[in-house]
Amino acid sequence: MKTFEEIFIKEQDFAETMEGKVLPFIREHSKTGYLTSHDGLQIYYQTMINPEEKASIVICHGYCEFTTKYTETMYYFYQMGYSVFIMDHRGHGLSDRQVEGFSKVHVNHFSDYVQDFDDFIRKVVMPESLTDRYILFAHSMGGAIGALYLEKYHDVFEKAILTSPMIELSTGSTNKLIVKLLCFASYFPFMKTRYLPGHHEYDHTFKYPRCSCLSKARYTFHYNEREREPHYRSNGATFGWSREAFNVSKKILKNANLIEIPVIIMQASLDTLVMPGAQNAFSRLAKDCQVRRFEGSKHEIFNATDDIIVEYYNTVFRLIR
Repeated sequence: MKTFEEIFIKEQDFAETMEGKVLPFIREHSKTGYLTSHDGLQIYYQTMINPEEKASIVICHGYCEFTTKYTETMYYFYQMGYSVFIMDHRGHGLSDRQVEGFSKVHVNHFSDYVQDFDDFIRKVVMPESLTDRYILFAHSMGGAIGALYLEKYHDVFEKAILTSPMIELSTGSTNKLIVKLLCFASYFPFMKTRYLPGHHEYDHTFKYPRCSCLSKARYTFHYNEREREPHYRSNGATFGWSREAFNVSKKILKNANLIEIPVIIMQASLDTLVMPGAQNAFSRLAKDCQVRRFEGSKHEIFNATDDIIVEYYNTVFRLIR
């Protein structure tokens, strides 16, 4: 059996290994497709079926992310014996938008994300999996979607990894009254799909090191993907998305006790995007949830330094074996 250290791609080798080994492997072993959502949107997905499948990993990505940002993660899961399934959420990647252009992130209701995710699981994951073992791997906004999903559908997943989950979105130094006013403004039809103040069109800025990851090589790969494919240039939230993101926290915490499967929350000590207090509260409310804190990591723990990434994935593989 392989160890994670045997397949891990070090920072210094990342660009060369991704181009020469990982990307050709992904192209050879994956397939893509579209499914139609309950309200008629085309939702893009990608699958990798491992003929020796131990279980199926279903990836639920975060805000402004897209399928190919998880190329490295998909490669690791496959190499360790798992099939992998991932979809682009509505308003992201190659999936349809409900607003014009590729930069705005908008959703009418977070429940639409959950419904899309369930459709993906029922129509793609379950029919194509070789086993009946399903494991959730969710990050950030995907962690909020994943938590809502686990609270609604109790018998689908066997275990869940929530990485820096958006149980509560951080508002930084913004006054809570301002947040409430912004949420109120979002109910006006002419405001709902406008950019939130401070959010804007994709402008091609290379933001490292002012970003959510510590690995420059990994950030550069993701940046180059956004430069290559205009559909990957999600960049700013609408008033409507922000209202939904702010309001979802209470619902997640209210129903956390409904989750009975083993859950692990991967928590980043330097996270400025989501609130660790809400993650801790969630872990106390859920029936079988532990928090694993990674000191010195920003929001994207799997895109941190080599030592943190190795520790992170070893924690994941210990949980799901």
